[in-house]
Amino acid sequence: MTDLHFCNFCDQSVPIAKLDSGDAIRHGGRVICPTCCDTLSMATRSEGGGKSSSGMIFPLVLGLIACGGVIYLYLQQDKMRSDSAMNLNNSVIELAGSISDQEKRSNTNQEALTEELDGQKAIVQGGFSDLLTSVAGLDQAITALRTQVEGLEGLADGQTSLKQETRALRTQMQVTEDSVREVRKGLEFLRDGFADLERKMVVATAAPPKESGFNSEVQKLLTDLKADDPLTRVAAIEELGKHQDPALIPYVEPMLQDTYEMNRFYAAYTLGEWQAMASVPALIEALDDDFAFVADAVNEALISIAKEEMGFDSKGSAADRAKAITRWQGWWKKNAPKETP
Repeated sequence: MTDLHFCNFCDQSVPIAKLDSGDAIRHGGRVICPTCCDTLSMATRSEGGGKSSSGMIFPLVLGLIACGGVIYLYLQQDKMRSDSAMNLNNSVIELAGSISDQEKRSNTNQEALTEELDGQKAIVQGGFSDLLTSVAGLDQAITALRTQVEGLEGLADGQTSLKQETRALRTQMQVTEDSVREVRKGLEFLRDGFADLERKMVVATAAPPKESGFNSEVQKLLTDLKADDPLTRVAAIEELGKHQDPALIPYVEPMLQDTYEMNRFYAAYTLGEWQAMASVPALIEALDDDFAFVADAVNEALISIAKEEMGFDSKGSAADRAKAITRWQGWWKKNAPKETP
């Protein structure tokens, strides 16, 4: 590669070949291009031997100016080199400071990392020790369990016999449960039969409708109350509730013992709406109904009539319900209408 230099006057590039051929001049660190060399030569060279001394003044002055320019450029270049050296020195100092700060931060980070690694190492070592302790305890537990299993091996025959006896007992219990279930069904059938028979007896012994007391519509409803179809009885008592006549109470009250729970519900609701004080004993007896919604309707009817609350809860225990019924019975003893002699 050809080296390049720059002229100190015009700052043009000067190839090394120009210096080797003598077209350009290099003196120390200063270089003058061929163009500037020609200019200086023309300024200092004499045009001919016959010229007067006054004719040489102008070239001499021009040469001095050129030399002054060379000196000025050299001084400027030297100042630029000095400034560059100073800037470089400042940069080196700043770089050294940055390197020192970086080393300090690196040392601090290294110390923190070392401390953290030591802490993690301690945690891992502690966990490993705990794991070893747990493994030792587990080994002891396995040994103890193995000993117990060996002791239970002799009970295998006894367990087989016990399983057979348990299976036979379960079979017998199943047969017993089936028998109890059949007996319960029979009892429920008998209970429903007795309830229906009791209802029919109550209806049969009730006072017959007065010939002039009820119109044909009411008489038809009273006849439907004796129907075998429970839905017919439901429709009759529901419609009968619209006729708020105290004379109908003896016909509605027996429906508290009806075999169909909806009829018992409508009977309690109707008696409550009619404020049937004479039906309070029958209502108290109906509080023990098997259906919670019927018992609630009976209790609401008693509250409507008595204007008092006895704390009856259909979903409470049997003992609590019995206590509430006893309180209602005590209330009736105190508030029952006195019979006229």
